[in-house]
Amino acid sequence: MKNLFIFLSVLLLWQASYAQQGNGGSGHYFPEEGWKSIPLITYPSPDVEALREEDLLLDEQGEQPWRFGFNHPTQINSSAHGTWIQAKNGDLIWLVRIKCPEALTINLAFDQTEIPDGNELYVYNPDKTFILGKFTQEHLYEGQLGTELVPGDEVIIEYYVPSANDKGHVQLNNVTHGYRTAKEFHEKAFGSSGNCNLNVNCPQGGPWQQERNGVVMLVSGNSGFCSGSLINNTLNNGKPYVLTANHCFSNPATWVFRFNWQSAGCNNPASEPTFQSLSGGVLRARASASDFCLVEITGGLQGGTVPAAFTPYFNGWDNSGNTPTSAVGIHHPSGDIKKISFENNPLISTQFGGSPLNSHWGVTGWDEGVTEGGSSGSPLFDQNHRIIGQLHGGASACGAAVLSDEYGKISYSWTPANSDSTNQLKYWLDPTQSNATFVNGYDPSGGVPIQVDPIVSAVGGVSGTFCSAQVTPTVTIANGGALTLTSVTITYGFDGNNNLTYNWTGSLTQWQSTTITLPGVNLTNGIHTFNASIGNPNTGVDENNVNNTQSSTFNVVLNGQAVVLDLTLDCYGSETSWELQNATGTVIYSGSGYPDDAAGLVSETWCLDMGCYVYVIEDSYGDGIYGLPWCQESGNVVISSLGDSLTGISEANSDFGDSETLTFCINGGEINSLNKETFTLYPNPAQEIVHWVSSNTVHSYSLHDILGKQILVNPFVKATQFSLSIANLSPGMYILDCTFENGNSGRVHLIKN
Repeated sequence: MKNLFIFLSVLLLWQASYAQQGNGGSGHYFPEEGWKSIPLITYPSPDVEALREEDLLLDEQGEQPWRFGFNHPTQINSSAHGTWIQAKNGDLIWLVRIKCPEALTINLAFDQTEIPDGNELYVYNPDKTFILGKFTQEHLYEGQLGTELVPGDEVIIEYYVPSANDKGHVQLNNVTHGYRTAKEFHEKAFGSSGNCNLNVNCPQGGPWQQERNGVVMLVSGNSGFCSGSLINNTLNNGKPYVLTANHCFSNPATWVFRFNWQSAGCNNPASEPTFQSLSGGVLRARASASDFCLVEITGGLQGGTVPAAFTPYFNGWDNSGNTPTSAVGIHHPSGDIKKISFENNPLISTQFGGSPLNSHWGVTGWDEGVTEGGSSGSPLFDQNHRIIGQLHGGASACGAAVLSDEYGKISYSWTPANSDSTNQLKYWLDPTQSNATFVNGYDPSGGVPIQVDPIVSAVGGVSGTFCSAQVTPTVTIANGGALTLTSVTITYGFDGNNNLTYNWTGSLTQWQSTTITLPGVNLTNGIHTFNASIGNPNTGVDENNVNNTQSSTFNVVLNGQAVVLDLTLDCYGSETSWELQNATGTVIYSGSGYPDDAAGLVSETWCLDMGCYVYVIEDSYGDGIYGLPWCQESGNVVISSLGDSLTGISEANSDFGDSETLTFCINGGEINSLNKETFTLYPNPAQEIVHWVSSNTVHSYSLHDILGKQILVNPFVKATQFSLSIANLSPGMYILDCTFENGNSGRVHLIKN
């Protein structure tokens, strides 16, 4: 799972110029050796050996923060501890020194703190090579503040009060003794993620620069890393909402939101790049079913939003639940600089870790890049550059056999059953109650909002396999502009011939959409591609052309028969794979890469020609799709056509070991295209006996197994009807060849169950 938080060891390598937490500054207390006279409060060293033994178990479970320190609860405050120094001009400085012997790092948490205007709070190490601050009242939420990790076993708290100012109050409520750090886990920080990951500023990330600026790294609870994203609302007002994962949750008042922690180019830089950060937030909504958490940043804002110097971008979203044709993830794997991952295939609707059915989007296998611990909560974007979910967990990692990941759906988190403002997204992201199904991203530096922006948001009726020539496409258009959309021209076609048009008129306000059914067309047998584009909005000019086209590829099998595979997985979908072969052994359909912890129905429709087929299902672990006692139920397989079962595997037989082979035939198994004889073999498949009926007299027949070995022969049949006992045959596929008295021959595939 991706909820394994990653230690902040990279902070040990940063100099003060790199770690900008607060409004900047170096403090007011400068005597080179004067810090030694500051009152010292020392905390005892914890039993590190015992803690490390516990960590061996906790790290293996991966279901809690990656623990790096031992907490010392305290109530150090500016009224009862430390020392006050008064300057000649009347300015005051409160100082206190904290020591944790043998600590590798120290980080602090404040509560009940008040910093009146003009006062300043700093935290630094004794030689001032690592300075956090200046912190002011704007960085606090309900008197709380968390700091990043300061290297070493000693820190100084400095609180500056200008002459005649109210002192306010500073109180420290937790000191964390860091006992695991970069010395042993440096690989968990900068440059640590697997070498299959792509830096976000590689050429592949070129089209995703705006979305990149919205993705942040979260320092959650002063003890670990997650990822998240600024997310837009229907007011386009820069409200500083951040979407992340529920399993990343801790008290948001102590969170740090780190911006622009990324390489300037495709290669890793020689040294750690700079970044900016904001501290403090407030919970708005969260829920475990889809593992979402929405917080609002409260500290360090300018004009109620993220400072413009941070180049923020508030990413758009889509709550329609339409299946994306491709996807992109932007994240901070293993606490590393920002990375980007690509899935070029459609997502699947799934579940994860006991969550409800269809509450998650499944990436069955990344095409470039992966995710790792620390990527949790990162946004998943659809082909329209809108967030559709946040990372819950998965099996992907560089070098892993399975590269699947699961993201809690925006559509599921929008308005879950019986939800209110505390556990839904709609209340916060659609404050205008527009019932929008999507919004585009918001760039505060973008100037005047786009006025005219028609969008092709989806195409339908043109995916999968069709068993007939007729195809009826649909196109969903939407309005991303501020002006009401009243007319557009849709240009569309097949296989590169975009020679058809459809003129739509109506009324779509901003963020609204409608689906248009286009005239049906008849196509030839084979693979086809549908393309659609939009233009001429309100008989004028489109101000944004990047979202004007959609395409989809599908297959047409003329005179085919629809056969349905219903595969119910156990809890370990990543172990399951299957193939469908025709009578010559050619693989014509296959499936694999299913997510774990997503037991549920996988349904596919095949379009098959007349003939016999072999379905082979494999399990890499060797226990079939048997789920008990780990799952609530075991899996099963049902292959059917026209409502009738052709073959399958019951739950009782789900423990089939490494593999199981099923055989079935379409249209009774008649294969007589090389002659004009009419015959029928029934029942097929069968267990005991089969019957032959033909229009002409059969002279002789022979039966062979699938490898060509002769099983039996009857050279003197001389009948148009006969029966054949197969009770003694092993289950499998056989070939029955017949010779007619008129010289013709016939062949049929016989299935013994």
